[in-house]
Amino acid sequence: MTEESVNTLATRRGMLGIAGAVAGGLAVSQMAAGSASAATGSGGSIATRTISLAQAQRLAEAAVRYVRDHPKLPPMYVVVVDSAGEAKASLRMDNNSSAAAELVPHKAHTARTFRTATADLASNIKDPGQIASLVAAGGSLLAGGRPIFENSQFIGALAVGGGTPAQDDEVARAALSAL
Repeated sequence: MTEESVNTLATRRGMLGIAGAVAGGLAVSQMAAGSASAATGSGGSIATRTISLAQAQRLAEAAVRYVRDHPKLPPMYVVVVDSAGEAKASLRMDNNSSAAAELVPHKAHTARTFRTATADLASNIKDPGQIASLVAAGGSLLAGGRPIFENSQFIGALAVGGGTPAQDDEVARAALSAL
């Protein structure tokens, strides 16, 4: 390899590294902005409204009950996070896949951060750079994550996993009806 080709390769690697860092930084800054706006109200005071433990448990139990009432659905894992993104309740059904244990929390945090369903977010993001940034920052574009609103106020997010994307989202939507 000539010195020129080594320098070109190093420059390309450096540029890819910089591009990755910028893309990841943009995704993280968007997520942080979502966290800041969720945590503060007018005048910068901390918002006090978030999902209660009783509500979170009711949603998780509703998801499990829905799965049990629909025997064609596979065992699911359900996670409910509050408006700050902290886990509030979770239930993992027997024989749920180990992949769900890794993927579901990311769905919940993505739905919380963007205050939109992960399936809707996935259908609206087409740019590979945005997708890579979101995933590199720990986000998920898998269906099954949904924000939780009460009286038009954002209070948390719910995520479900263990089946197909359509099944996960079906269970998440059904659980939200218990709020």
